Amino acid sequence: MSVVRLEAVTVDYGRGRAVGPVTVDVGAGRWLCLIGPNGAGKTSLLHAVSGLVAYGGSVSVDGTPLARLRPAARARLVALVPQQPTVPDGLSVTDYVLLGRNPHIPRFGIESATDRAVVAAALDRLELTAFANRHLTTLSGGELQRVLLARALAQQTPVLLLDEPTSALDLGHQQQVLRLVDELRLDYGLTVLTSMHDLTLAGAFADSLLLLDRGDPVAVGRPAEVLTEAILARYYRADVQVVTAPDGTIAVVPTLARRPRPAGEQRADGLGARP
Repeated sequence: MSVVRLEAVTVDYGRGRAVGPVTVDVGAGRWLCLIGPNGAGKTSLLHAVSGLVAYGGSVSVDGTPLARLRPAARARLVALVPQQPTVPDGLSVTDYVLLGRNPHIPRFGIESATDRAVVAAALDRLELTAFANRHLTTLSGGELQRVLLARALAQQTPVLLLDEPTSALDLGHQQQVLRLVDELRLDYGLTVLTSMHDLTLAGAFADSLLLLDRGDPVAVGRPAEVLTEAILARYYRADVQVVTAPDGTIAVVPTLARRPRPAGEQRADGLGARP
């Protein structure tokens, strides 16, 4: 298990600051979920941790600053499952998952029997052995999401980053994928950082939440501390009701989804008016 520490992390693009400064610790084997409105900086922060974008401040795993590491060494510590992965034509599930072994293969080397054994174990763990020879483009959304997790698992890193892992899935597959992530976290001692839009699912699975607003960290803590009606109304500008289930999980329920219009009233612009 590994501790992830972000200290005064900032991300700047040409238009200005996108994130930060953000300082937060993710305990060993814990799950932190980044939440916030569109454009809040969730993906940019995950990309900073994974090394895909330049950043200020420090990101460390077990006290080792990741900026000091070469890309291969960094990729042995942190694995990213992107929101919109590149899915090559003609590539089989096995070959795609095998790409997760690249950080462990010497330069100009080829995969070993050990690498293939790790891939086979990852496919078996995610119940994908029957799909081993299938092309990626033939998979359903839920199947592809499991393949992405299998590649990250084959990378054998102590830290797993997931950018909107359920955005393209229906409700049933969303729950299945997040339960699987939680099982992998517990089985392998992974430290998990995710970004999510679904606040109910975020609160149900993550140990803690970090709410970003226009790149700034505005609330952090346990789900019950962050998912309050006052906080969500302020930063999401949404009418919601926060309900606590008997098992302690939290549901964020939208209210006033449609404002009633008095009978016979027409729009001021005339659209939809009856003849």
